[in-house]
Amino acid sequence: MSKTDLKTKTKAELLKLADRLGLRGISTMNKPELVETISRAKQRRSIPLKKQAVALAQKAANAIKRRAVRKRNTLPPLSKTKRKASPRKAIPTPPPVVADLAAHKFDVAPAKRQPKQVFLEENLGELPDSYGTGRLFLSARDLHWLFAYWDFHWQQLAEFRKQASDGRVVLRVFEKNHAYPAQEITLGHDSRNWYIPAHKAATTYHAELGYWRPDGAFNVISRSREATTPSAGVSADTTARFATLPVDVRFNELLGLIRQHVTGGEKLAETLHRLQSTGYQFPFRVEVELGPWTREQTAQLQHIINGDILRKTQVGSLEMTEWLRRRLLEETSSGMFSGFSPAGASWSGQPQQGFWFAVNAELVIYGATEPDAKVTIDGQPIKLRSDGTFSFHYAFPDGQYRLPVVAVSGKHGEKRSADLRFERKTKTSGDVGQVRAPAHLKAPTA
Repeated sequence: MSKTDLKTKTKAELLKLADRLGLRGISTMNKPELVETISRAKQRRSIPLKKQAVALAQKAANAIKRRAVRKRNTLPPLSKTKRKASPRKAIPTPPPVVADLAAHKFDVAPAKRQPKQVFLEENLGELPDSYGTGRLFLSARDLHWLFAYWDFHWQQLAEFRKQASDGRVVLRVFEKNHAYPAQEITLGHDSRNWYIPAHKAATTYHAELGYWRPDGAFNVISRSREATTPSAGVSADTTARFATLPVDVRFNELLGLIRQHVTGGEKLAETLHRLQSTGYQFPFRVEVELGPWTREQTAQLQHIINGDILRKTQVGSLEMTEWLRRRLLEETSSGMFSGFSPAGASWSGQPQQGFWFAVNAELVIYGATEPDAKVTIDGQPIKLRSDGTFSFHYAFPDGQYRLPVVAVSGKHGEKRSADLRFERKTKTSGDVGQVRAPAHLKAPTA
């Protein structure tokens, strides 16, 4: 902007322009002074901008020259024939760069990037197949299965097989207080463990790992501790003990409170139960439910548990059949079918002297349904147990019989029925008597 252009502007416009140029002491100047001052400031600023433009032009010229040299070096050699020289093109001069340096005085340098977290994986190697401790372990998985595993290197087992008379390493399982093994299993070369069928519940076993020596003796490599299979029946101990374990008291603090009251072999929960039931003052709230377990509570618990089993198990499945069979056997062993006992039965005639034999049969019908349903067998109502199961038995002489079994839902009146038909034909050989059926049993409808 020339000095003539500046004179055409008003004083207010000149003050703004001088302020943008960063001039000081301009508020007391008149218009001619402002024009002169702004003109000198623009001349001073144009000198470095011209130098910068010249430097950029020179840099661009040098870059073009370098590219031309590289291109000339990559061209194939010229032939002997003279080529007409082409006129050199003039190098264009880049336009001058005009940068307003004052516009970037508030620019902030870019923030440094945060270093990325590098995960250094520590290679600890793979776990070995065996530690070679030479120990044999035996545990009871359930009442029908034992589980054994051993900690030997394959080199150790290979050496044992070399020493064996028949090249075998065997696993022997013993019942407690039995001299001879219940099972002897030949182990494979890559075997590390073995599942062993246990034919007895509530029985203690131990195992031995070894081999047969050439002299006929058995060399024991390792012997396990004893393992006991669970019982097949319900525990006879029906007592229940309750103790309050405060969640807001640390274990060490709780142990310190009762340490002096612990007797030999007593567990923490047992000590807490004993102290809480006797009224020992603890620094936390204790609620212990005392009193006998009533018959109504027992019946309600049985109803809840058995009802849940019946809902989860389909009637007619193998599990339900086995469950009903066990219930029937329990009732049989409790004396429900007293007519099966020869000692309490009467005979159709006087038993002969010496060897004798008598036999009879009864018909047992059993099943299960919803506890609130109504069941009839041959038109007679049958009383259901609290879990919905039922059983009924008849005298069963020779003949053909038909017994309809009907169940009616207690909620919606749905009806289900089964028409059972039976036939008995008895053939005897020799003098065979017959056990008289109990008097309260009736024969099924023919």
